[in-house]
Amino acid sequence: MTSLRRIAARLATGALMPGLLAAATFAQAQEAARYPDRQLRMVVPFAAGGPTDIIARLVAAKMGESMGRAVVVENRGGAGGTIGAAEAARLPADGYTLMFHNVSTAAIAPFVYRKLTYDTVRDFTPISRLADVPNVLIINRDVPVKNLKEFIAFTRANPNRINYGSSGIGTVLHLSAELFKQLTSTEGTHVAYKGSAPATAELMAGTLTFLFDNLPGQIEGIRAGTVRALGVTTGTRVSVLPDVPTLAEAGLPAFRNASWFALFVRSGTPHEISRRLEAEAIKAVQDPTVAQRIRDLGAIPIASSAEDLGRFWRAELDLWRPLVERLNLSLD
Repeated sequence: MTSLRRIAARLATGALMPGLLAAATFAQAQEAARYPDRQLRMVVPFAAGGPTDIIARLVAAKMGESMGRAVVVENRGGAGGTIGAAEAARLPADGYTLMFHNVSTAAIAPFVYRKLTYDTVRDFTPISRLADVPNVLIINRDVPVKNLKEFIAFTRANPNRINYGSSGIGTVLHLSAELFKQLTSTEGTHVAYKGSAPATAELMAGTLTFLFDNLPGQIEGIRAGTVRALGVTTGTRVSVLPDVPTLAEAGLPAFRNASWFALFVRSGTPHEISRRLEAEAIKAVQDPTVAQRIRDLGAIPIASSAEDLGRFWRAELDLWRPLVERLNLSLD
């Protein structure tokens, strides 16, 4: 009798499953049709101000305007962006929280930080790559070289005299310098600072020989001649400094990276809502006014599809992981 009851229960469950699935699908469709019915939040894992925050607010404002609901930027800085990412990873997968990842939080932090409370790949789903902020190789203006090839020769000839700075251990700017050393077979002593401003001051004073930094923060100094730019790290030149070559053009074809920015949502967000956000993000970045504001910052508008971002993200993970492991970098 017990066996018969079990069989009957299984049959009943099997009979109910199509109906349950249909009901769930219908409920999701209704939810997507109503979306958004309240304001959204965009978590930016860095302090307010600077290109990261400006680009986030440009995109958030345009998306909110299009969707008829405000997209409120919430700055949650600290621990290299991982505090904000951890908060976003804890929130519901309902499409009302957008995560404004950058290269550090999405592709470097997973390998550098030992105690993350979230799994970037598991917990987040790509929406759109919004913009690339080029990094730039700058040198002290008194270094006796005219171009990248001469600088590489100079560093090889003077390994004990080369000091290079960064805005912090494990940042994309630190790793860009390490990647440069690896590709050029050069050496030097790394000096980490708390931000780009003190590192730039030491470069201008002659304490440092070179550093990599986000281009927007160095445009004024490059134009004024207080520092010298040997190349940008992106695949194309930047409109605000058209005379500065790419590193590939200057003789280092294998070197290409950027401090990219992209939108993600929590994994498990309904597909229809994710696709709506993808379309809205692309439309926002392609808006002529938004795109020009991004260019004026020294950045490059991208507006990729979610699929393209997914491929790009995997390539970035594959780029940075072996470098972090080779350097044996580990932060709490």
